[in-house]
Amino acid sequence: MKLTTVLASLLLAATPIVLPTLAAAAPLTMVLSNDNNAKGLKGQTFDYFVARAQEAMGDDLKAEMHHGGTLFDQDSQIVGTQLGEVQVICPAIGIYSAQVPAVNMFELPFLLDSADKIRAAFEDESLRALWVPQLQAKGIEPVAVWMNGPRILAHKGQKAVLQPGDAGGMKIRVQTAPIYVAPFEAIGSNPVGVSWSETPTALEQGVIDAVEPTPNALRGSGMWQMIDEITLTDHIYTAWIVGVNKAWWDDMSDERRAKLQGALDQATDWNLAQAAEINDADLAFFREQGKVVNALDDGQRAAWESAMKPVWQEMGEKVVGAEAMARLEEIAAGH
Repeated sequence: MKLTTVLASLLLAATPIVLPTLAAAAPLTMVLSNDNNAKGLKGQTFDYFVARAQEAMGDDLKAEMHHGGTLFDQDSQIVGTQLGEVQVICPAIGIYSAQVPAVNMFELPFLLDSADKIRAAFEDESLRALWVPQLQAKGIEPVAVWMNGPRILAHKGQKAVLQPGDAGGMKIRVQTAPIYVAPFEAIGSNPVGVSWSETPTALEQGVIDAVEPTPNALRGSGMWQMIDEITLTDHIYTAWIVGVNKAWWDDMSDERRAKLQGALDQATDWNLAQAAEINDADLAFFREQGKVVNALDDGQRAAWESAMKPVWQEMGEKVVGAEAMARLEEIAAGH
């Protein structure tokens, strides 16, 4: 018995003790959904962001990029983000208005009509207090604003649309949010809410007569081939708010969050530098392809502004108050 005990002790002493090792942390999963095509400015900015994030995080990031509304479309992406089925989205600002009506302040027609004005309003603390906490309470963290460009009117037919009345009765595709519907109701046209992914088919089949995207979105979608004339109404300067699932954003480590924010900042700067150049190049392309591109003179632009400006009262002052509207007008005048 003693010999057996001694041998067992010697054997144990000779056997190396293997301590459990901590498993390597799983890479961060980031699913991104783009409701627009990959070729337009939004798609390019998404891809630029993913590339910068991958460079910064390497194997610590597993990114899944979905373009063209194949994962979530314009109307379903908010819920998808809230449920955590997607982590990063970038809708037109008005799409958030069903959750937080105050965001309509950014896209009131003929108010914040440039990238500089949009960014100034987005960063203004007094204005942020009116919408950021509300969006956070809905489970979405706004982390950046990316520029799209001025919205134009592109339609079938050879009749020039220069005055608001020229669009009377015209079936114009708009996004379903009220901020996009109301301006065209105000001029007597017939706005039709259609998801962007379904819009080319609607235009081809005659369900709609016209669309009102930005130049880069018109070209990226291929719908420029289906229209005859373009009017540079510039009625809304459209931007996109990058929203992320708040729980996902808050739960990641400070190091990971800092790397992603750095990649976002790079993408935001790249987007801003590209927006005007790409939209101008696309307008030049349309002209080269034989499309009629009509610019408005001062009197015509004033007529469009006067016809659409009543929207400010219903979706601006009644929602955010007179003080916020005064601040928006101050930003508009100062940039």
